[in-house]
Amino acid sequence: MQDSTEAAPVRAGEDELESAAERAQAALLGGRLAAARGAAEGALKQCGPSPALYAVLGRAHAAEDEDDHDDRAETVYRSGLAAFPDDPDLLAGYAELCLRSDPFDRPARHGRGPGLVERLREVAPGSPQALRLEQAAADRGRPSSGTGIRPPSPSRVQRHDVRETVRTTSNLAAAARGAQEQSGREPYDLRLAVRAETLAVLARPGRGLLVRILMAPLLSLPLGAVLVSAIVLARPAFHLPAWVPLLGLVVCLPYVVLSLMLRGARKRAELRGPATAPIADRTKEMDAAPAGAAENAPGSDGGPQHRPNVQVSPCPPPPDAAPRRHRVVALTSAAVVVASVTGSLLWSNAQYRSYPRYTTSAPASFRGAPLLTGHPVQALLESTMATEWSTGDGRTFSYAYGRSPQALVPATLVFGATGDFHEASADVARFFEEGLRFAGNTPTHAWTADAGRLGGWLRCVTYAGPLGDASTACSWADKGGLATVVLNETGLSHEAAASSTRSLLATLLHRTDRRQAPTAS
Repeated sequence: MQDSTEAAPVRAGEDELESAAERAQAALLGGRLAAARGAAEGALKQCGPSPALYAVLGRAHAAEDEDDHDDRAETVYRSGLAAFPDDPDLLAGYAELCLRSDPFDRPARHGRGPGLVERLREVAPGSPQALRLEQAAADRGRPSSGTGIRPPSPSRVQRHDVRETVRTTSNLAAAARGAQEQSGREPYDLRLAVRAETLAVLARPGRGLLVRILMAPLLSLPLGAVLVSAIVLARPAFHLPAWVPLLGLVVCLPYVVLSLMLRGARKRAELRGPATAPIADRTKEMDAAPAGAAENAPGSDGGPQHRPNVQVSPCPPPPDAAPRRHRVVALTSAAVVVASVTGSLLWSNAQYRSYPRYTTSAPASFRGAPLLTGHPVQALLESTMATEWSTGDGRTFSYAYGRSPQALVPATLVFGATGDFHEASADVARFFEEGLRFAGNTPTHAWTADAGRLGGWLRCVTYAGPLGDASTACSWADKGGLATVVLNETGLSHEAAASSTRSLLATLLHRTDRRQAPTAS
């Protein structure tokens, strides 16, 4: 009777420990790392040391993949191994942390990895935890067995397993359920867990395109590269808007989404590792392990030491490293995209910096009025432009037309400049309008007119002239020049003012970089 009353608190404590461990494991599997750490730390304080809790707490820190959390994970593992030096899960978790650490940033931690691996092989030879270490070594891209052969990366194994499964089934959802069941029967197998998580995310609705990209990498990668190249090169080739190359990102989006999905599936599978198996199952397996397992392990008889090549996964043998043709296709596709983007940028920049070259030659008359020379308004305008206008390598010009040289204002006045204005925009054509507003002369009407064969931009305004009569001024600009035509004539319609401006500038400006009339830049 007394024995049963003493055993009851013990069983109650074990049940409480298992419950606390399950809560921490559930939070870890759900990706709630902070909650998992809080549950594990609380249970350690309340229930005392437990290898399962130490393992979950260490993995919850290590999963953050940050230096501070890695330091805390190492502290947790060392504390756990001080109390439970032969626990396979603690040895495996600590070894993974050490193997993935930077040998330059954390040389001491990195150097402890091989010793932990050997210790695990002594304690639990051929165990699932040892398989996880093989995967951890492959994740860092270094040989993990005595053969010295570099194993395939986890991403390649993941893609290979999914392709093999999809090729042998017509129902992806059923295959995902089967993979989950098989992974549940082998909770320690990382490869099965990765396959199950990947199939589960690909089996969701709307993932057909991602599955096709995954199944045909030798076709999808070059096709995507060609589409991106065509989009980015079309912009300068056809003078399309600047946002058109952004459509290339839409083509790249499925590839990025697929990569993130596969990475997320591997991350979730890692959280389903040995440290997250039910604590009761792990306790039974440890209790059932033969007492002489370590002594009977390969190399424990005093003979030559060697690393066991244990294949405990029911999956087919893993593939070799990426074939040469896969690497060539991937590198060629990347090179095509980089070359096309670079070429598009250089081409667009050359177009942006190019500008039409003009010379000026004033017609002898305009609208029946002869060209005037030495008119006071023209002389004042030339002096102002010489002191206030900066045209770089260009030059300014001004011409006046009228029937009477003694008139206060000419009938038509045209002035402007030619040169490098490759940064010009439609706002430049508003310079005369803004000047009127600055001088306190508010325009009565303002409108944007068609520049016609001139190209560029054309903006017209009507305002009260110096004699109180209505005047019209039309300002034109492109990347190689700007000009304003002032028509001191009442009753001009909008179309007549714009047409007169186009006619005068087409006669005045002459392109020297090609044999045709000015066009849009």
